[in-house]
Amino acid sequence: MSANTNSPIDFTDRFGKHYQISPMDIFYVEADNIYSRVICQEQNIHISYPLSLMEEILPDYFLRIHRSFLINRYYITAFHRRTVIMANGFRLPVPEKKHQWLKQCLGESDSHSSDNR
Repeated sequence: MSANTNSPIDFTDRFGKHYQISPMDIFYVEADNIYSRVICQEQNIHISYPLSLMEEILPDYFLRIHRSFLINRYYITAFHRRTVIMANGFRLPVPEKKHQWLKQCLGESDSHSSDNR
């Protein structure tokens, strides 16, 4: 079950350093085998949590767009058939089978969507 708050979440990186991160500071989370990379506004953290656990911990506005990516919907600046562009400029892949689902999540009339690119 996903969290429904923006309260800071405690994480420990691979080296034992502790962090408190607000979900709204996270652009996206990328799977790295049994670890995850948390890509934030101010820092990137390599944590000892699999992406499936991150999906349970983070609020519902995080969308699993790919087996390797969990994104914060509020940082999507553009959505194309095969990619989303995040506010930090990163382009992340969207598999064809997830395109329609993501389009519905963002809303048909959402200005993010563009099928022509």
